[in-house]
Amino acid sequence: MDKKATDIIFFLPYWDKKNPTLEDQTGFMLSEMFEEDECLKIGDKVYSSNDYYMKDPKEFIREAIRKDRPKWVIGIENTATILISYKRQMKILINPTVTLNDLNWVTPETIRDTYAFFSADYEKDYEIYSKVYRNVAFFPTQKTLFIGDLSAAIRGIVSE
Repeated sequence: MDKKATDIIFFLPYWDKKNPTLEDQTGFMLSEMFEEDECLKIGDKVYSSNDYYMKDPKEFIREAIRKDRPKWVIGIENTATILISYKRQMKILINPTVTLNDLNWVTPETIRDTYAFFSADYEKDYEIYSKVYRNVAFFPTQKTLFIGDLSAAIRGIVSE
């Protein structure tokens, strides 16, 4: 897949830390900057913390999907958690937080059209998620997953 896909939207994590340190803030901003560059190598549209600023992320994501009508949505961490419940939407989730409630009323189409990746810090979420979903991968040796780590897998999934 040499050219960028026009039907893929990335939702980078939004800031949700209470009482952050300067190190937390700097790390978040630098990570977001590098992630955005990696996302733009795969798709055309990337929503970041600047887009969510002073907005309800759940409402923002719902409106962005309604407006853009992408074939694929890709969420990372807290935005992936929001996307878990979306039906009739092809999606890739990276390190979502999963509850047992997220596994209720899941359709066969949702199971087929949802892919997820989990790092070591999200092992419990992986264990819950993998009880229902089959397109799932666990990376026990990595504390955090980045788009660069998964770009080949993402490209393969979205090109199917």
